[in-house]
Amino acid sequence: MSGLSSYLFSTLSKVGGIGGGGIPDFHYTVGERIDAYSGQSIWQLHQGQKSDGTKQEASIFVFDKARGGSFTSVAQNALKRMRTLRHPGIVRYLDGAETADAIYMATEPVTPLCLDTDADDELRRWGLYKIAETLKFVTEDCKMVHANLSTASVFVTKAGEWRLGGLELVDALSGDGHQAYRHYTSVIPGYAARMAPEFETQKWDAVEAGKPGAVDGWSLACLINEVFNGSLKSAAQLGTQGKIPPSLWPLYQRLHQSDIRRRMTPGDFLQTASRPGAYLDSEFVHASLFLENIAVKEQDEKSEFFAGLHSLIGGFPHTFAKYKILPELLKIMEFGGGDAKVLSGIIHIGKELDEADYAELIVPAIVQLFGSNDRALRFSLLEHMDSFIPSVPAGVVGKQVFPNFSTGYLDAAPAIREATVKASLVVAPKLASKTLNSDMIRQLVRLVGDPEPGIRTNTLICIGKLCTAKEGVLELDGGGVNENSHRYIICPAILHALRDSFPPVRSAALAVASACASRWDPAEIARRVIPTLSPLLIDGEKPVRAAALRALQAMITRVEAHSQGMPATVAPPPAPKAQGDASPGAASAAAAAAGRAQAADMAAASMAAASGWGGWAVSSLSSTLSGAISLAASSASSTIAAAASQSPSAASDPGQPPKPQQSSGGTGAPGIASPVSLPGSTHASSVRSTQPASADARAEQAKDASGWGFDDDGWGGDNDGWGVDDDEDDSWAKEPATAPKASAKPLSSLNARASGGMAMASAKSPVSSRPTTASSVTRSAPKPAAAKMLAPAAQTAAAAAPRRKGLGAMKLGGAAKKPAILDEEFF
Repeated sequence: MSGLSSYLFSTLSKVGGIGGGGIPDFHYTVGERIDAYSGQSIWQLHQGQKSDGTKQEASIFVFDKARGGSFTSVAQNALKRMRTLRHPGIVRYLDGAETADAIYMATEPVTPLCLDTDADDELRRWGLYKIAETLKFVTEDCKMVHANLSTASVFVTKAGEWRLGGLELVDALSGDGHQAYRHYTSVIPGYAARMAPEFETQKWDAVEAGKPGAVDGWSLACLINEVFNGSLKSAAQLGTQGKIPPSLWPLYQRLHQSDIRRRMTPGDFLQTASRPGAYLDSEFVHASLFLENIAVKEQDEKSEFFAGLHSLIGGFPHTFAKYKILPELLKIMEFGGGDAKVLSGIIHIGKELDEADYAELIVPAIVQLFGSNDRALRFSLLEHMDSFIPSVPAGVVGKQVFPNFSTGYLDAAPAIREATVKASLVVAPKLASKTLNSDMIRQLVRLVGDPEPGIRTNTLICIGKLCTAKEGVLELDGGGVNENSHRYIICPAILHALRDSFPPVRSAALAVASACASRWDPAEIARRVIPTLSPLLIDGEKPVRAAALRALQAMITRVEAHSQGMPATVAPPPAPKAQGDASPGAASAAAAAAGRAQAADMAAASMAAASGWGGWAVSSLSSTLSGAISLAASSASSTIAAAASQSPSAASDPGQPPKPQQSSGGTGAPGIASPVSLPGSTHASSVRSTQPASADARAEQAKDASGWGFDDDGWGGDNDGWGVDDDEDDSWAKEPATAPKASAKPLSSLNARASGGMAMASAKSPVSSRPTTASSVTRSAPKPAAAKMLAPAAQTAAAAAPRRKGLGAMKLGGAAKKPAILDEEFF
């Protein structure tokens, strides 16, 4: 029956039948057995996991009671010691249970040292340190004897750290003589090759009288030999150095003393081996010790350690950094004891992790750290955002990280707000299009009005990069910033920033406007953007002026490209009509439409022929006025025709504007017509008579191709912007203070149509005593500002108008001695 029970237990253990709900008060499921460990211990080692659904991994030690009473006694002793002895160097106990057939122990996931074939030299140093430290705790602090130290009773964690196990023989140093190490050494596999001399001779009085830990000093020597030279087959192997390092060999010899009174204890070994230059004196061991005891370290010591941590981590074994250093650093950051250097170490380790490990170890910590209220911690996270956010899943960033991240836009500390703005470019690719346009863009636009000028500048730069995101450089979800966000949120913010008092803000706004020119609405550019950009062309700061010029050129290019695709005219084509439907009104409408088309063609031809903006403006105005004057001359009354026949200048081509005459008296500017008396005026003594122009004056006038009578600068001046150098010496300076006034007469329908509603005479007439008629002198209501620019043409064409100082005598640069706009009496 005993054999059948053992067979059933072994079979069920292999398939996982034992465990879970079948084991009372045991909350772990027994999994696959590790066959390589069989025969190394009285226990069978299985993989396992917690049965509550969390699937927490564990190692399950199972003992079959069918092996006999002595074996059962040491197994029960081991379970008792595992429950009562707690130390970081001892395998961490999770759960245990004892049934009528077996004993179960669940511990942290571990691997027996005898099965660990990937041991690193630094991990060996650290492992021996930890085992010696744990033995010191057991022997000196607890006054016990372990007496079962071997590669089968030492276990390795995922981090590569060594843990002390095999507590089957652990018992008090002194007692009533029933200690387990006195009676049950024979049940431990392979114990004879590593048995201490006093155990072999059963000198128990020497054991009790000796130094605490002397027995386990021998066991430590056996472990060192096994670690470097392989498993022990006989006690004779303990006398050979083999692969034991030279720096460790003297200490090994002192541990391997046959006389228990001269034998080194684990505590002595730990102290001696840690001296400078000794075997355990290494940066790896010191760094590991510091992290374990960081809670009791001073702030200065912490700062010094963290300053060199980044360089040390590169030399740490991968598994140790992943499962030992990283959890310690995360714990430090969680409780607010770390800074940017600690975070840098976390990020450095995280780069070596695969996606699964990163999601398991780093991501939960990052989400938790962003929820912290510690500003120093949050600032460190924001500064190193580009190092870890790309590895965090987009769903986690959008739902768990960004809500806490976005609070930085409204933080009271300017440093946090600025760091949040800079980190936005790293977070943006992980956000959905809705979150980007609804939340992030609105938060950034709010910071365009931040009190700190540096934050305003960086915010504009960030917005510009988001708006001009390119594939391969900054990839955003759903095409990035959509048109609605750009037009209704970003564009008003940029226009507002163009009026900022801080020059770098204006420069940044201009750079963004220039970079985003292709996204601006052409109508918005013409109506709002260009008028806002224009004052910055003469900004007090040279970088702003240069940026404004580039932005204006980009905007004009955008509008020009748009205008090329626009129709030539928005006027609907005339509807064809039958011949029988023609009427006087329809004929007039057709003639008017033809006149408008002819005027438009003439203006377009003048604009195409001009070389600059001043040239095409003058040519266009001259052509328009010439057409209007010609129309007025062809429709004048008989009185106007009679008056025109008396003047040689009026007999010229009606299709061209009359050439202005130079005054024979005074020193008036060339090209400016002399004042004449109004027909019917009673103040003959206050006006000048018109004298025939000299041959030189007529030749000079012939050179003026524009028909305005100005010089070759386009505006009729000698060197100034308006054609006269000295206002005091021209003929206008000698004009009487009181000019004769023309009698007001109603406008005729003909003059109302001439030149877009501007009233003017059809030709220049000499001084005459003929009665003044409505056709000879006409006046109009005041015209808008655009019509005032036509005043020079009106002066030349209207000979009956009183002579006054006009545009030709005004200076652009200096202070004008007359009003800078034309007198409204001319309109």
